[in-house]
Amino acid sequence: MKNRKRKLLWIARGVGLALVVLIILVLLFGAKALKSRAEAIASRFLQMDVRVRGGASVSLFPVFSVSLADVAVQNGGADVATVARVKVGLKLLPLLTGRIRISRMELAEPVVSIVRQKDGALNIKMRKGKPSGKRVAFKKLAISEGSLLYNDLRAGTKTEGEGVDISVRDLSAGGIPGGDPLSNLSLTGDIRCRAIKSGNFALTDVAMKAVGRRGVVDVSHAGKDVLGGTGSGTLHADFTGAEPHFRIIFAVTRLKIQDLLQASPNAKSLEGLAVLSADLVATGKTALEVKRTLRGQASLSGENIALHGLDIDDLISSLQKSRRFNLVDVGAFFLAGPLGPVLTRGYRFADLYQESQGGDGIIAKLVSVWKVGNGVAEAVDVAMATKERRIAMTGRLNFIDNSFEDAVVAVLDENGCAVLTQKVHGSFSRPEIGNINILRSLTRPLTNLVKSALKLFDSGPCEVFYAGSVAPPVHDKRP
Repeated sequence: MKNRKRKLLWIARGVGLALVVLIILVLLFGAKALKSRAEAIASRFLQMDVRVRGGASVSLFPVFSVSLADVAVQNGGADVATVARVKVGLKLLPLLTGRIRISRMELAEPVVSIVRQKDGALNIKMRKGKPSGKRVAFKKLAISEGSLLYNDLRAGTKTEGEGVDISVRDLSAGGIPGGDPLSNLSLTGDIRCRAIKSGNFALTDVAMKAVGRRGVVDVSHAGKDVLGGTGSGTLHADFTGAEPHFRIIFAVTRLKIQDLLQASPNAKSLEGLAVLSADLVATGKTALEVKRTLRGQASLSGENIALHGLDIDDLISSLQKSRRFNLVDVGAFFLAGPLGPVLTRGYRFADLYQESQGGDGIIAKLVSVWKVGNGVAEAVDVAMATKERRIAMTGRLNFIDNSFEDAVVAVLDENGCAVLTQKVHGSFSRPEIGNINILRSLTRPLTNLVKSALKLFDSGPCEVFYAGSVAPPVHDKRP
C-alpha cells in the first residue's frame, strides 16, 4: 500500500511540475515561440514548408493542447494544404525530458490539393528511405469539413471530395523496425463525405465505418441513397504481406440509370432502374500497380429503360443514309454498363438525339457483364434488346493505357448473327471509329446496288456473333 501511495505521489508531483514548466514556457516565450516550434517540427516531419499564418494558444484543461490558426503546407512556394485550425493534444510526462508525444489531433476545414504532373511527379514530397520503425499512436484523430482534390494531369482524371468528416479512435501504426508502418495498423473510425466525384462518377452523403487490427483493415458502407438506389459495399485491405492486397465488393439495387451516366448532357433523357455490382481484387503499393493487377467481375443489368427523344430502332433502320450516327455511340453509351462513365468523355452523344429528331424509344433489356484481368476488362455478356432489335458488343477495355482493344459493336438478327458491325480502337478520349460493315440486309429498302451485293451473304449460314442471355425481341419483324 505504501509503495502504491509513493508511486501516486511521484506521478502527482511530476504532473504538477510539468504544468509549472509549461506555464513558465508560455509566459516566457509566448505565442511566437510556440508557432516557430510547431513550424519547425511539422516542416521536418512533412519535408515541406509549414507556416502558421494565424495565432497560437495553449489550453491546460481538460487536456493540455496547443491550437494553431490558419496553417499552410507549401511545396515550391505553392499551397499543398491549408487548415483553418489545428488542435494538438500533448502528453505531459514526456515533455519533462524534452520529448513531444501527441495524444490527439483535430483538423478543422483542411483543404488538400494533390497534383500529378504529366511526367508523373507529384506536388508533394514523399518520405524516402527505410521506415524508422517508430510507433505512432493517437487516442483520437478528427477531421471536420475537409476537402480533397486529386488532379492527375497524366491520366486526365480528377477526384474531388467535399464535406469530409473523419473520427478515428485508438489509432496506432509502426513499431516494427524497418517494416511498413501499415503492416501493424490498428484503428476504429467513422468516415462521412458530403460528396465524392471522380471523373463522370459521383456519390453524395457517403457514410462508412472502418475497423483495423494489426495491418488488416475493413471498411464497410450501407446506404439508401447511392446513385438513387440502395447500396452496400466493403473494402478489405491487408498490409501484412510484401505487397498490400485489396478487395472491394459492392452492389447497388434500383439505381437510377440516369444517375450512373449523369455526366452526359443527355442523361436526363434516360429513365429506368438497374442493378450494379462488382467484385474486384488487386495488389500493389502505387495506383499504377493496383491498376495493373486489378481482376474480378463487374456487371450492370436493367429492364424497360425509357429513352426520351431517342428511338434506336429508327436510327438503325435509317443508318445507310446517316452521316453522323455510329453504332459505337450506342455501344459505348449503353453497353459498357458499369464502365460506361469512364468512356463518355470521348463521344458526342448529342448527335444521337439530333439524328433521332425527337422520337421516343425503349431498351427492353440491358445486360453488361465484364471480366477484369490485369487491368483489362473483357466483354463476357454485353447486349441489349429494344422493341425490334438486339445490339451486342465484344472486345476489351484496357484501363492501363485507357484504350479500346478489338472492340466491335453489332446489330444482330434473330439467330445472333451480325447484320451490321463497326469496330473501334484507340484511346477512350479520342477513339478511332471504323466504317460500318453491312453483312446482311436490313428490312427497310436499300439501293439496288447494295441489294445485289448482299445476296452473297443472305444465301448461306452465318457465324454467331452473340449467344448470351439477352433474347431477341418477341415481335422481331426485322432481321
